[in-house]
Amino acid sequence: MTESTPWFKPMLDELIKEMIRIGAVSGVAIDAVPVWGAEDQLLIAKIWDTANKSQFIWAITGELAVRDHIPGSMAVNPRDVARHFSYKWQMDADRLAEMANSNSQIANTKENIEAQSRKIIQLAESLYAMTEQDDPWK
Repeated sequence: MTESTPWFKPMLDELIKEMIRIGAVSGVAIDAVPVWGAEDQLLIAKIWDTANKSQFIWAITGELAVRDHIPGSMAVNPRDVARHFSYKWQMDADRLAEMANSNSQIANTKENIEAQSRKIIQLAESLYAMTEQDDPWK
């Protein structure tokens, strides 16, 4: 990365590739704009098919996030997006914890699921703590 390349460019490029790969967006041409971030740690972006910009998705990525996306209609601004993902990840972590505690899990798998659940909870709590501060969102 050169000095003139913004810090978010590589993160945004990878996020776009992943959203195309999983089918979250499709079309001949895809565009995206970063809307909020914490340098080199977290990026929230809008991504859309250029033929239908009104049907965008919110997407999140970075060291402080689980790469994820939601329809654009589910949140009004980046702070609401962060709150949504924080709650969603807490619910995902709870489901993982329930799976880990079921009797059908092998010990090694149970440990892996529990570790993943703890990581998701930590990310969700950190993201939620950011949403409670006013300064980063100004």
